[in-house]
Amino acid sequence: MNKYVAFILIFLLLLPVPVGAHSYVIDSNPAEGAVVEEALDEMVLTFNAGIESVSTATVYNDKREEVAIESIEVESPVLKIGLVAPLIPGSYTVKWKALGEDTHLTEGSFSFDVLAYELEDAIEEGSNVEEEPVDIEENSEQTDVYEERPVVEEDTVEPSLGRFILPILITGAIALVFLVKYMIKRIR
Repeated sequence: MNKYVAFILIFLLLLPVPVGAHSYVIDSNPAEGAVVEEALDEMVLTFNAGIESVSTATVYNDKREEVAIESIEVESPVLKIGLVAPLIPGSYTVKWKALGEDTHLTEGSFSFDVLAYELEDAIEEGSNVEEEPVDIEENSEQTDVYEERPVVEEDTVEPSLGRFILPILITGAIALVFLVKYMIKRIR
């Protein structure tokens, strides 16, 4: 009988416990170091694990100025960045921060270059280029720059640590019960 108990105990201790993976970019469009030769008004980052809706990104040009972002959409594990207007030729860096489903915050960046492209190509692709001139003085108070919003209580993620600790605690409790029974039997 003790052999069966020992076998069950060893079996329970050897059960795999799921481990949460931190979320990092595994693919992006444009890719790290890419040279883009067309109008670019959207970027897509794909992560190796699930991400939460509070994940964000910021795009900087070669002068370290923030590029206006129209929208950031998260459809885990994909983050899409919609720009107000296509990027002009130059070098760009995307800095991202992702809150993984495992509740760990990760961040990183990648760079790419945009080469000169024809304006007609950008209009044909359905980009957000306006045909009418805009009066800069009239719109100087309005900004369409995406502002990072702070994480508030309703945006927080339920801690998933419980799903990792619970199997360990149950297995430990079972092992402790059998160990106590074994020790009592030995003392007698």
